[in-house]
Amino acid sequence: MRGYAFLLALLPAPVLAEADPNAVIAIEQCIATATDTGRERDCIGVLAGSCMQAPDGQTTVGMMFCVSDETDAWDVLLNREYQAAQTASKAMDAYETSSKYAVRADQLLAAQRAWLKFREANCAAAYGIYGSGTMRQTAGANCYLNMTAERTLELRTLYNLMN
Repeated sequence: MRGYAFLLALLPAPVLAEADPNAVIAIEQCIATATDTGRERDCIGVLAGSCMQAPDGQTTVGMMFCVSDETDAWDVLLNREYQAAQTASKAMDAYETSSKYAVRADQLLAAQRAWLKFREANCAAAYGIYGSGTMRQTAGANCYLNMTAERTLELRTLYNLMN
């Protein structure tokens, strides 16, 4: 099923892709190193770029697979960061003295659901711009990669603010 994650992502029902554990570790290591300099965003696309240097990665479909594989790894990290932020939100809500303000976890859930819908619509538009052209695959895949990675880093920042 490798590489088909992006194509399946355009379907209405959610599809869970399997990420290469080594790719997840590589991104985690990149982020850990880049955090000291505040350059975490430099980690976005590094694995896909390296993959595209291989002969199989130099075709349009190969590029899409490279980007899709990195997106799968970022998606694993996205889910981890969301769970960490949700746990921290619930902990903060539990210590809130007024129930009026103990809504962080619900707000985060609503924001994540809205973001998921936005990502789907935004990347469908990026994909659709190219009509029947082959660039639609890489444009859509790059959209998913960038949006997923950016949201992962946003959730990481949010979690750090709560701790």
